[in-house]
Amino acid sequence: MNLHAQIVEEAGTPKFALLPIKEYESLINELSDFDSIEDLADYLSALRTKGETKVWHSLEDVKSELGIR
Repeated sequence: MNLHAQIVEEAGTPKFALLPIKEYESLINELSDFDSIEDLADYLSALRTKGETKVWHSLEDVKSELGIR
């Protein structure tokens, strides 16, 4: 999603971000799947890790490596 926010400053410090209503509604819709900001942060972290991971192991391989069934 590409946001077109207008930043409002107070004394040279960013204070507010104004969004077109359609972008705001889309953002709210996307965020409604998460119960908290922490859940969103965990999801984004998992996506980042998934993108960085080059080698994947099957569940069976992991179980075998750990000696569990």
